[in-house]
Amino acid sequence: MSQKIPISILNIKHTPLASTINEAPDIEDQEIVEEVLQYIGKAGYRHISDILLFVIPDLVNRNILNPNDPIIHVRISGDGRNVGRKVKHVMVTCTILDDILNIHKADFHYTTILYPGVENYETLQNVMEPMISELHNLVINGLIDPNGTKWKIEPYFSSDWKFMAIILGFNAANANYFCPWCMCTKKDIGNRDKIHKIEKNMNQIQSSKPPPGHLKAPLLPMIPLDHYVPDELHVMLRIWDRMWALVIQELKSENRFDDNIRRIISVEMQRISVRFHFWQDHDTQSWSYTSLMGGDKEIVLQNFNFEVLFNIERANLINQLWRDFYVLYKSMKEPETDSALFAIQAKKWLDLFLTPYQGEPNTISFKKGLYRPKDITPYMHVLINHIPEFIKLHGHFGLAAFSCAGVEKKNHDQVSAFFRKTMKNGGKGIERKSAIFEILYYENQFMYFTQQSTFDSVLKPQYFQI
Repeated sequence: MSQKIPISILNIKHTPLASTINEAPDIEDQEIVEEVLQYIGKAGYRHISDILLFVIPDLVNRNILNPNDPIIHVRISGDGRNVGRKVKHVMVTCTILDDILNIHKADFHYTTILYPGVENYETLQNVMEPMISELHNLVINGLIDPNGTKWKIEPYFSSDWKFMAIILGFNAANANYFCPWCMCTKKDIGNRDKIHKIEKNMNQIQSSKPPPGHLKAPLLPMIPLDHYVPDELHVMLRIWDRMWALVIQELKSENRFDDNIRRIISVEMQRISVRFHFWQDHDTQSWSYTSLMGGDKEIVLQNFNFEVLFNIERANLINQLWRDFYVLYKSMKEPETDSALFAIQAKKWLDLFLTPYQGEPNTISFKKGLYRPKDITPYMHVLINHIPEFIKLHGHFGLAAFSCAGVEKKNHDQVSAFFRKTMKNGGKGIERKSAIFEILYYENQFMYFTQQSTFDSVLKPQYFQI
């Protein structure tokens, strides 16, 4: 197997340890944290072409790829897991968009780059250098398999906002020019009269005078900008976070965020079978609450009844906002969704989100609205303006095909499983092969066993300086 998909270990130059990560750790197990730190400066690499050549026969046998129409739609993704508060475990993967039945499974996202360290532009530029060159060659020249078939490679990219912005050399989401696809500014994000379309392209971004916000050269310029597709899961997660924060903010502004309200919220969460609780930080005295996973957030979108917190009229507005967003989220993932109809529904949802106040405050006729234009987030901007475009462009796959849930699960599981002293040499704590190599070795095993009955021995990894 190692002859078919060789594993290279790269020595990364200039890999400083990150300053304290402000985000919550994804993995806090101290044993794992200490082990990950041991591998700073090392990266694992597998060639995309080797992976493709290995999986093509099976994809052809399953009628997923057609040698008479030799095109492979390859999606590149990236993810960084917070391991403690000092380091990230970063992976870059590829998967086959054509293999729709397996696109959501973690084991069908094949790791190409793997390293513990910093998730920033300079490090990724350094680590990804061999992969960037390889992908450029594949897009330009195609891939010839052992049967002589020349496959055209159509590349795509999907990740969370931060990773995509790094790959594009783009501003952070809180910058004035925040959108990778259009020229919208923070001032115009809530302007319903302006129509924002995908108006930039990779040639403009690579030029000597790129559009505002593009601070560095894109790392993967061979992928067209309209093939950089938002991760539909993060669209839902981050918009949910904003709407929930607005609910909590309203309760606080009315001086109702007390023990009784926190108990009511917890009871309602229990009613809909979501594990949720509040706790108070001993040092700051501020209240925190459970960070829900995607499945639980969907349950809340569908079922949480805001009548337990607000009067019926206001609760109906908020309930409708949450239910309508859930409908949009389900719709955006379906291959048969009509992009024009989705655009209309998304605009209606925005109108509901921006429901204005009616009447004069402190009068009997006064009706409280919902939220303000400044409450709109970049992910909401993408939902309203660009998701309809991506549905039209790539809806034949369904935007669910661009979900990064499988990549994130793969990264989390790998770190948890392989970076443990107890896994080494019968638990004696004696150094074994690099955990990075072990992860990629395991992937090779899985790929082999899905198609073969025996497993080839693995050769010693190659070492390169980059």
